[in-house]
Amino acid sequence: MRLKYLGGVYPTTFKENTRRKPIVPLEPAPKQVIIPLVMCTDGGAVPVVKVGDKVTVGQVIAQPEDRGVYVHASVSGTVSDIGTYPHPWGGTGEAIVIDNDFQDTPCPNLPEPMDWSKMNREEVIRRIIEAGITSMGGGASATHLRLKRAVGKVDTLIVNAAESEPYLTSDYRLLLEKGDQILEGTQMLARFLRAKRAVLVVSGDKLNAVEFLERRIKKRDPSAVELVTLRTRYPMGMERLLVRMVTGREVPPGQTALDLNCAVFNVATVYTTRLALLKGQPVTHRTVTVSGGAVARPRNLWVPIGTPLKCLLEAAGGLREESPCMLTNGPMSGTIQETLEAPVVKNTKGLVCLSQQEHDPVTQPETVCVRCGHCVSVCPMNLNPAFVYRAVRMGEVERLKGLHLADCLDCGCCSYICPSHIPLLELVRQAKTIPTQGGEKG
Repeated sequence: MRLKYLGGVYPTTFKENTRRKPIVPLEPAPKQVIIPLVMCTDGGAVPVVKVGDKVTVGQVIAQPEDRGVYVHASVSGTVSDIGTYPHPWGGTGEAIVIDNDFQDTPCPNLPEPMDWSKMNREEVIRRIIEAGITSMGGGASATHLRLKRAVGKVDTLIVNAAESEPYLTSDYRLLLEKGDQILEGTQMLARFLRAKRAVLVVSGDKLNAVEFLERRIKKRDPSAVELVTLRTRYPMGMERLLVRMVTGREVPPGQTALDLNCAVFNVATVYTTRLALLKGQPVTHRTVTVSGGAVARPRNLWVPIGTPLKCLLEAAGGLREESPCMLTNGPMSGTIQETLEAPVVKNTKGLVCLSQQEHDPVTQPETVCVRCGHCVSVCPMNLNPAFVYRAVRMGEVERLKGLHLADCLDCGCCSYICPSHIPLLELVRQAKTIPTQGGEKG
């Protein structure tokens, strides 16, 4: 049975360009990697290397400060600079630049492989901290902090492989190519968290992945991991929606899945967690989809962290036409990139370069609200973006107090469906920052 929910939209997925493309190593390898010190939303890191130092793959080059994560070298070579560079989340930030020697010399100090069934909880947390794992599905929160809060407090572990964002197929290819490892990683996390139920969530249109996983689950322990398919609709991969569909529990405003005894992790996070626990491997690479109508040869690439986005585009054959809009992590909720000098970070799932034809429909001029109600019908959280639009544009900020802006998922469905081309998502984000809304500030 496929689970479904109210709201959401059906954008053209454009996944056919890459869904059959296997994950391949980036070639040619980047001559230089730019590794930002801010890799997660909880905090940054401080360098422990200096210009001129030789580094190896997996070596720690920055230690966390506050609630940040460890940062590792993704190539072997020489540190050539520590300075300010473009960041894919917007603006600039401090980064460590490594000149690649193309030897891929592994760090000799990585932990030894271990039997995960004999690991204690302190050792699991230590390995995850040392590996620098973050949420790799877009959120970029520190995984060890989420696990510390969740251990012993959850009854349901949800592994998110829904991947509803158009163009992106990196998680889908991971399921097909690393399915056994992902199932094992799911069991490892469920055991660590003491969760009674482990659920792997996949969208219903990924039929070959679903069939493959069903076969693998039957060969393993059928009771260990439950496979659930969702009716394909954006934004089905959002944490609150997954909790609602899988458990029937509604996450209240201001709370998280953990408050309802659930833990949600992206499938790529589970894969990297398994590598850290079993092999002692830190996060140095990730899968990135390079797609879009302007890309000559869309692909799924295994990419060193810190690789400039322009190198990904070159590996995909470059542009076959000028792209008016280039984004990381998809067109619905991704970040527009002003320059492709920005590097890949741990939560970079894709690089999408839209063609003029693909971009034109979203650049039409804004007109007045026609009160059609489409934005209300597609909102998966049952909010009223039209009321937010009126309150912000008319300066009636007191009206914002009762509009439950903290529940907004920033999915962009309202902007996508609006026939008047009103930037509703941007207005909602703006409304969240207005102090007079009191407790509803998001």
